Amino acid sequence: MLKVYFQNEVACAITRRFSTWDKAELDAIDQLLVLAKSSDKVVLGTSRQSPREMERAPVQHQAKLKAGLSELALAEDDHKVLGFHTQTDQYGGCITTPLVTDIVDEQLYADLLAAGLKNDDAKHLMYAVHNAFQRFLTCDGGILSRKTVIEKRCPSIRIQKPSELVAELSAMGRKRKIGPIETSGTA
Repeated sequence: MLKVYFQNEVACAITRRFSTWDKAELDAIDQLLVLAKSSDKVVLGTSRQSPREMERAPVQHQAKLKAGLSELALAEDDHKVLGFHTQTDQYGGCITTPLVTDIVDEQLYADLLAAGLKNDDAKHLMYAVHNAFQRFLTCDGGILSRKTVIEKRCPSIRIQKPSELVAELSAMGRKRKIGPIETSGTA
């Protein structure tokens, strides 16, 4: 099974069709959604980082942005419990609060920041790698321009545009059955 991570901008494109987006990328996202629904060979996912970023959008756009998340599985391992803080009072009552971080791999996160990624982008990649996704889909130039460095640091994942993955799956589908990916034009 191929696990495919949608970076926030790709997840947003499920329901928000920005006029600045390349039609080929939007079509590829639609094809991947169809494939994931019709086949058990591809799982599409993201992390809780996507809704956190979507909550920064103007209120009137948040619901539409988040609607597309229902199409995606959420990465399960996206936080670490560091410990607990317990406070007691003089009457025998107490409150216990977990101490939690959303940085699940400190070294990887630091390496991604050092490679020049923005905070949110580094978190998305960290969650994708930590949760064993094999593909990371983005159209973010800041990530794509650092693809070689990132893939060298994280050899278990390939960074691609949605259209590149569709072309790859189409080529694989011609060799062996993966699912119903139809491409317009050349693969």
